[in-house]
Amino acid sequence: MSSKVQKAIEDITFRSKKFPEEEFRIICEEKESAIPYLRAAIEKAVLEKDDLDEDYQLHFYAIFLLGQFQDRECFPLIMELLSLPEEVVDELLGDAVTTGVPDILYNTYNGDLELLKNSIKNPNIDDFVRNGMIKVMGQLYLDGDLKKEDWQNFIRQIVYEEDEIGEYIYMELATAICSCRFVEMLPEIRHLYKDNRIDASTIGTYEDCVDMMFDYRDSDGCKTPIYAADMLRGWAMFESTPQKRTDKIDMEQLYRSVKAEFDRQEPKVKIGRNDPCPCGSGKKYKKCCLNKPRSQADLIESEQERQKWLRDYPVSASKREEGRIYLEDFFDSESIEIDKLLYLALKYRPHPVWKPEAEETIENRKRVYLSEAFSRFAEKTGKENIGTFQQYNETYAIHYQCEEWLPALLELLKNKDKELYKTVSNYCNKMKG
Repeated sequence: MSSKVQKAIEDITFRSKKFPEEEFRIICEEKESAIPYLRAAIEKAVLEKDDLDEDYQLHFYAIFLLGQFQDRECFPLIMELLSLPEEVVDELLGDAVTTGVPDILYNTYNGDLELLKNSIKNPNIDDFVRNGMIKVMGQLYLDGDLKKEDWQNFIRQIVYEEDEIGEYIYMELATAICSCRFVEMLPEIRHLYKDNRIDASTIGTYEDCVDMMFDYRDSDGCKTPIYAADMLRGWAMFESTPQKRTDKIDMEQLYRSVKAEFDRQEPKVKIGRNDPCPCGSGKKYKKCCLNKPRSQADLIESEQERQKWLRDYPVSASKREEGRIYLEDFFDSESIEIDKLLYLALKYRPHPVWKPEAEETIENRKRVYLSEAFSRFAEKTGKENIGTFQQYNETYAIHYQCEEWLPALLELLKNKDKELYKTVSNYCNKMKG
């Protein structure tokens, strides 16, 4: 090892508030001679655990640098470090547990899949560490290095295991199912919610997971290659240029801008007679909805307003992009239209505290959309000889199952429309068997 590398290693061995920019550059230029010392630093941390000098820092830098160097030989060693008791890992690695682990493991992975699997199932390992390991397995599947059947079987094994292994693990598995576009595994996600193994405050509700399955806007995969300096440079542990303080004026400006966004009215678009009909039929407006009587749904919301609240709903396959999946690949158009009505009725609509929606407005909207959904639902089940809720759920339910929305409709109809209440109630009794 050259004297330059030796000094660089020495300079990053213990804590310093100054980011080691030059030291990292030197180590990266002569990585082959530095790698044995970086491995030794991790071995030292594993051996001494919480007896390690609290100012010793080399093991921390080592996992990032070895990840950058894609050093496969260090994978078992890093896994051993990460498998130490939770409080020890937190003391040794701090925020790296939540922000660096997946990328580091992915870039050092040596093919030992059983080590990953056994570690994920080990409840004695920190939950955030195991979440990182799940991300790695998901990325291996997306890369084609892990068979779909093997990955799905492993997920199902954990989902249906009676012994709980941690709420955050279930949350990450649900996220992995969505990221890997396993539509056939939506029942597994629903099972986790029904079994109260996922808190909706973590990744949202079941319907949020359905949306996530078809959403390609954000990618949360493991990154490669990685660069240790870029990952660590902005961390709070290092001195940085003081940020401009947000004063009262700044906060007032922020408040006004947020309020203006919520208060902004969608511009009304005039539809020409020869324009495509906004209902999506593909026909000209004059040949479709121009002279049709307005429905109850149109009386409570315009088509523009509906599209606003459907912005997170899976996009239509009318404009396909290669490599993507769409709802139309799994469900027919009738069930999708029914599901959209349910979504408009039941999906939570955030409103600012200064402009809350009246409860009567919310209930009226739900009643109208759910009533229309029931009308189409009854028509479809009658046409296709569907005799039970279970039959419909297994083939056609998307965001909501029958047992979730029909009781909600009955409650809304109870004191508003006794005739429709009776019709829906009788239909439900028949479908329950």
